[in-house]
Amino acid sequence: MKTKFFTRDGDRGESGIGNNKKKKNDPLFDILGELDLLNSWLGLSKSRVSGRKELGDPISVSREMRRIQETLFVSQAEIAAMGFETNSPKTVIGDDHVKFLEDIVLRVDKQVPELKQFVIPGGDEVSASLDVARALSRRVERLVVAEADRYDVSPEMLQYLNRLSSALFALSRYVNHVAGVKEESPTYRID
Repeated sequence: MKTKFFTRDGDRGESGIGNNKKKKNDPLFDILGELDLLNSWLGLSKSRVSGRKELGDPISVSREMRRIQETLFVSQAEIAAMGFETNSPKTVIGDDHVKFLEDIVLRVDKQVPELKQFVIPGGDEVSASLDVARALSRRVERLVVAEADRYDVSPEMLQYLNRLSSALFALSRYVNHVAGVKEESPTYRID
């Protein structure tokens, strides 16, 4: 077999990095798994943008999603290194990653109408997909916050995860705006 798709190392309910092993029900694996799920969902979302010229100007949604995906790999490496007490990864989440997300929000804010109410997720298919990514990112953030003391999570990682949902929400709004989809707000009534 050219590609090693399985190692049998996890057959007893443990997984490891280097010589360190943890039970697969350790919260660390929930965090890593949710980051993987979020990254995969962003990949699906990005594939829905392909060929849609109207989403490239002035903000390239697929380019921004691709960069977020790269940073999610950095997040996974940083969290895995903390959890398995291995050498620190070469790249960690820093202020520049947080600023990148803040920049997305600020650029989108110049393009979309002012937000005065909550927005019902949906509209354009790409926008709806980004709304799911936003919700997934919030779940990742909650899991990381729950384990922050145990794994000594950096303030920058917490800031990044907090800004991530804002950036995904902004991109979702931008996609609807460019596609000409009117945002709907909840009425808080059941008809």
